Amino acid sequence: MSTQAFAAFLQDLRDGRAHSELSAGLAELLAAVKDTGKGGTVTLKVKVKPGARGKDVDKVIITDVVTVDAPKPERGEDFFWVTEENELSRKHPRQQSLELREPVAPQPVQLKEVK
Repeated sequence: MSTQAFAAFLQDLRDGRAHSELSAGLAELLAAVKDTGKGGTVTLKVKVKPGARGKDVDKVIITDVVTVDAPKPERGEDFFWVTEENELSRKHPRQQSLELREPVAPQPVQLKEVK
């Protein structure tokens, strides 16, 4: 019994579009793993069903689904204060503000030369 290589089948599936999607998905996954340092997956799901009813099946219908589960970069967190009016603020609502002044530049000092 001779069996067709899966790679050859994959090249024929949807005129090579499944193979192209897998290649693009792998490139996307590799870039995401490289950027995040986390792993992910590329999955090919192949569904085969008979083309006609009956026991003597000589035609099948094949569908495929390519999915890429690439790692996502961490988004980080942020915090805000909630005011009495239930609004968000970067400043603590009960903290007094401190008025800061620009520093006064010191006057240049005249140095005398020693001869």
